[in-house]
Amino acid sequence: KRNYLELGITVLVGLFKREDGGSGGDTVGSGNGGNGNKNNGNGENDLEKRQLLLPNNNKVDDDDDDQELDAARLGIAETYHRLYAALRLPAVQSLVLILLTYRLPCALSDNVKFLKAVEFGLSKQTTALLSPTIVLPLGIIVPIVATKVWHNHPLRQFMAAFRFRVTFVALIDVLMLLTVRSYKNNDGIVMGTLNSALSQILFWGLLILSTACQTIVQSLQFNAQMTFFASRVDPAIGGSYMTLLNTFANLGGTWPSSAVMYLVGQLTVPPKCDAILGEDGETVREVCIGGRDAYFPLQLGLSILGCLWVMVMKKRVQYIADLPDDAWRTHIGEVEEDENGETGKERG
Repeated sequence: KRNYLELGITVLVGLFKREDGGSGGDTVGSGNGGNGNKNNGNGENDLEKRQLLLPNNNKVDDDDDDQELDAARLGIAETYHRLYAALRLPAVQSLVLILLTYRLPCALSDNVKFLKAVEFGLSKQTTALLSPTIVLPLGIIVPIVATKVWHNHPLRQFMAAFRFRVTFVALIDVLMLLTVRSYKNNDGIVMGTLNSALSQILFWGLLILSTACQTIVQSLQFNAQMTFFASRVDPAIGGSYMTLLNTFANLGGTWPSSAVMYLVGQLTVPPKCDAILGEDGETVREVCIGGRDAYFPLQLGLSILGCLWVMVMKKRVQYIADLPDDAWRTHIGEVEEDENGETGKERG
């Protein structure tokens, strides 16, 4: 029924909708005799107004660098040639190095944390509930607040979020997982000494705090990353330039995920479990001994790696933040344009 209704509305719009043609004044004038000159004058005025609204191809723009070229006019070969030239820029190479490495110290929290929580007994329904109640609202609010705090300094915002991410967030994640395991097994140093109400408060408090902190730092870094890309790309190939940088950013988040998954699988030693009869001789309970969970030592190692990353890369981050816009541009094709223009200045 809905499809028929949409089809009927489309047919009615096509039958009864009228467009104002450019020759409307002339047509009316020819049919009304004495009113022809008046309507013809209105038609000429409308034509003049439309010409004023159209771009003037004969006007030379003083800021040619900010004019984005048409991709169809450039062609595929020329577009890739300019992207290759962009990759050879020292500024872009430094940025690519940052994008390919900064996600590794955070990969365990991003990819394994909730899998480990489900393994420890957290229900999948609970993890699904966290997305619309915590992740979505924070993802909307955080970028708005970030613009008020850092005032268009995206890389300062990026580094502040990264420091918080590899230290405090990693600690909260570890505490949350230990609490989930202790709460579900009803044992451990903490849960074994608390009553049921306090145990639930601690369990939900750390679970919500861990999810909220991870969402905040992810949103801050993503917002800073996209803001920086948009403010530095070469306008001549703006869309392709953005796609190139986002491709490296996505690659920088993909390979650490595979790496930490492999490390967790290789370093984890499963416990040996045996079935033992109870005192009544009928009930059977499983007793597990030994084993090693690789998550916690691996998280410690990645947090240390993140701190080392900050120490080594902070100067490089500051370096690309201070570069002028000209350092991000290839200047390909500007020689021919300048020779035919008024300036006659050769660049690139």
